[in-house]
Amino acid sequence: MNDPDGPPTTRVDVGYHTLVGRVRDHNEDTLKVDRDIGLFVVADGMGGHNAGERASQLAVEVVHGFVADHTDKPVGAAELTRAFLRANTVIYEESLQHSERSGMGTTLTALLVNGTSYRVAHVGDSRAWLVRDGVGRQITDDHSVLAEQVRLGVISAEDAARHPMRNVLTRSIGNTPDVEVDVLEGESLPGDIWVLGTDGMTQVMDTERIAEFATGNTGADQTARAIVDAACAEDGSDNVTAVVVRFPNA
Repeated sequence: MNDPDGPPTTRVDVGYHTLVGRVRDHNEDTLKVDRDIGLFVVADGMGGHNAGERASQLAVEVVHGFVADHTDKPVGAAELTRAFLRANTVIYEESLQHSERSGMGTTLTALLVNGTSYRVAHVGDSRAWLVRDGVGRQITDDHSVLAEQVRLGVISAEDAARHPMRNVLTRSIGNTPDVEVDVLEGESLPGDIWVLGTDGMTQVMDTERIAEFATGNTGADQTARAIVDAACAEDGSDNVTAVVVRFPNA
């Protein structure tokens, strides 16, 4: 799909990397990269008995399948929201059908690029950053107890980053019958660099460091690997995943 309403797939530089970390014995993160439909996704699962891994895989599969089935016209905010709600329903129903997966859920962050526009859908505390003209900006808001307290001014961002409850979510995919999905839209410009990451990365990397990595003189694959390797070396207590999407300059 290379028409003006489709994603500029042919020249996009994409890289991704994931590591289990230095503590966990399996990886509950899942990622998806599909240049043809302009979709890039990360998810971080939660739940015992490998249920978190199952939840993140299901979420990514459902969203990817939904978007891929609707590429006959540009996928808007409403359709992307429906994809997330469908993933929520699938995971929630499976958790009810299998007692060993009770309470499983996942974060879910997706970037969808259609021609000159982008949409980001988001639930949880994985994150999306946009680096434009060398300046990074976190596009998503964390759906966590401490993030809400930071926004209310109850606690500082520095204290929240070290708090033992920093991973307690207020929203996730699959834990409840319904979920509120954040969808953000904007104009996609030549030279934009997107970075998606799970909290194993975000616990270590702030926006300034993300921008430094993204604007370095390396390709997207090397950038993703450098970010993940650095996060794992500095902490490594969780799975670490990054997706880097670099659009060409005009």
